[in-house]
Amino acid sequence: MWQSVLIQRALPLTLSWLLLVAASIALDYILHASHLAWIGRYLGIAGTALLVFSFGYSARKKKIVRNGTLKLFLRLHCNAGWLGTLMVLVHSGIHFNALLPWAATACMMAVTASGHVGQYIVRKLREEVKMKKKEAGIENSEDEEAEGTCYWDSITLKALEKWRTVHMPIVSVLLGLCMLHILSVIFFQNWR
Repeated sequence: MWQSVLIQRALPLTLSWLLLVAASIALDYILHASHLAWIGRYLGIAGTALLVFSFGYSARKKKIVRNGTLKLFLRLHCNAGWLGTLMVLVHSGIHFNALLPWAATACMMAVTASGHVGQYIVRKLREEVKMKKKEAGIENSEDEEAEGTCYWDSITLKALEKWRTVHMPIVSVLLGLCMLHILSVIFFQNWR
């Protein structure tokens, strides 16, 4: 049973994550081949703006923003996060000439991966475990033997429900690295 979670849920998300990487490499190649690599510099700004926009979900969740459904804000969060990450990856391209870009890119990819876990796997697994318990007639049962029928899914769910303990600190580190990058560009770079 635990394989169903890994194969049916993790595989599509892994493919989405790999598609993000492949799309960024392809777009970066197209820009370089077209002698338009300079556009990548500005994609970093647009991508960062989209990533900041994706924080609207957190603002809605904490009721700072009161209009709109949480589901809509989650969808915007996921799409803006994916597209913003794509733009920032194209921005970074193959121009890793310092430690900060490497660290920021690795951190951003970890945020994206952990976001995929929270966005899809946990929600779907929670629904599956609830449905399997209902089918087994152990919805509100405290009987350990009855729980054994859904043991692996329950264990996996409990482990994955802690995804925010990974996602939120990595987001904080990413924000710090992003601010360092922006400040260093302002301080050291000539934008002509």
